[in-house]
Amino acid sequence: MASYSRDNERQADGLGMEYMTRAGYSPQGMVGLMEMLNTKNQHKASATDLLFATHPMSVERYRMAVSQAKGEYAGFGKNPIYRERYMDQTARLRKIKGAIKKMQDGEEAMGKEKYGDAERLFKQALTEAPDDYTGLLLMAKCQLVQKKDAAARRYVQRAKQVYPEEAQAYHISGITELRNKKYAEAYTDFSTYQRRLPGNPKTVFFQGLSLEGMQKLEPAAKAYQAYLQKVQQGDEARYAYQRLKAWGVVK
Repeated sequence: MASYSRDNERQADGLGMEYMTRAGYSPQGMVGLMEMLNTKNQHKASATDLLFATHPMSVERYRMAVSQAKGEYAGFGKNPIYRERYMDQTARLRKIKGAIKKMQDGEEAMGKEKYGDAERLFKQALTEAPDDYTGLLLMAKCQLVQKKDAAARRYVQRAKQVYPEEAQAYHISGITELRNKKYAEAYTDFSTYQRRLPGNPKTVFFQGLSLEGMQKLEPAAKAYQAYLQKVQQGDEARYAYQRLKAWGVVK
């Protein structure tokens, strides 16, 4: 939901290596990961197209990992990589490999606006992995874009039950509740999302919409004002400004 600079990527990679060495892992694990991702990036395997569209790899990141592993983290080089631990922790993912592939194909279909095909693929994936959080969220989004609001609500409510600690389901749930004119429920969802993953200005806008739907105009106006402090362009910004103008908050 935001654009990240090359400096942000360097910081994330650097912190990743710091955390893994503190946890007792060898920095060579990071080097191996960067090498593998660069290879996949060059070949553009279909399964990684979406990843590299939003999280681009570069030779520079690989070289930086090598430099850090040989430099400030050289003393951790003899630490184990713990491949067996990794294989144990990812065993469930390998079991549902077929379902994951269908989810990826469904996302690709969504990108091409082939929503019927996407829905079919997500349904097949959920047949194989019925309680998969990602699959439930993808299906909810697919239902939303097709304006099947009641179905979207069912899938996202199930996602919240499967993984109640994770934030994204609450954001999507809030949108489905808005669509169904359940404004109090929508406000609760957006507030939960905001606590768990703060910083998304659209959440503030949706909180304003929810409050407006509840006829709580004063707090709605405050939410719209907070949103406009961060975003001044786009349909949401225009709507927020028009409401503030209609309520006499701005001239």
